Amino acid sequence: MVVGVDGSAHGWAALAWAAERASADQVPLHIIHAFAPDIPMLGFGTTDQSDIRTEGKHLLATATARAHAVDSTLRVTTSLPPGFASRALVSASHDATLIVLGAIGHGLLSRATIGAVAQQVAAHATCPVVIVGHEGHTETEHHRVVVGVDGSPSSTAALHTAFDHAARTDAELVVVHAWEASGIEDPTLASDSSWPAYEAELEQKFNREIAASSASHPAVKVRHEVVRDSPIGALIHAADTADLVVVGARGTGGFPGLRLGSVSGRLLGRTACPLVVVHSREA
Repeated sequence: MVVGVDGSAHGWAALAWAAERASADQVPLHIIHAFAPDIPMLGFGTTDQSDIRTEGKHLLATATARAHAVDSTLRVTTSLPPGFASRALVSASHDATLIVLGAIGHGLLSRATIGAVAQQVAAHATCPVVIVGHEGHTETEHHRVVVGVDGSPSSTAALHTAFDHAARTDAELVVVHAWEASGIEDPTLASDSSWPAYEAELEQKFNREIAASSASHPAVKVRHEVVRDSPIGALIHAADTADLVVVGARGTGGFPGLRLGSVSGRLLGRTACPLVVVHSREA
């Protein structure tokens, strides 16, 4: 497991989440801090390479201590690669099972905007990416994982990932498909009876997908919801009572080659719990 840190509040929250997950899964944790000196960053008032490396080493030492505060037996390694953080994290994703990072770092963007690093890594990493968009853990555990599905290859991959996490944490899995009319030609607008028919059709379709993953995780309790809402609104609402939200990187819309869809992109940093973005193997 790999986590990116930069000394920001969201970065420390991401480290805490990653350390707890690595400890529970009994896997090593690799901590990365990367810094491109030509970009102004808060907390670094110099472009001198030796000073930057000294600050970086100090940050990694602090991060290691924080990870060991979670679990003193956790195997922790660190690296301080030169250049852009997004490039280092995407490169690390080729050998990682999970990349974890904060939604907003020490960049120049406002807290109302998702950080560029989170966007780039979520779009281009080859393993699932966890985006932590809050500055501290909540005391309440809901024992619930939410996954958004739409029938795309990415959402199928997200469903498998969500099942894995629910099984590991003994959590309920809530599978959500949200629909809103896209125009007057939408078949569910044809008559009052169209919505129940549409809902029943989707129930059958997604129940088949759920059954395939349930066979590997028979102990996971699954609940399926088809809701009349925008996917973004439905998943943000569901996140309020979840410990994790999982989505595919891109859905059924968009153009070929699109790495991050509108739903996953707009969810980054907006959910009350960590968000996992999953690419399909076909992407």
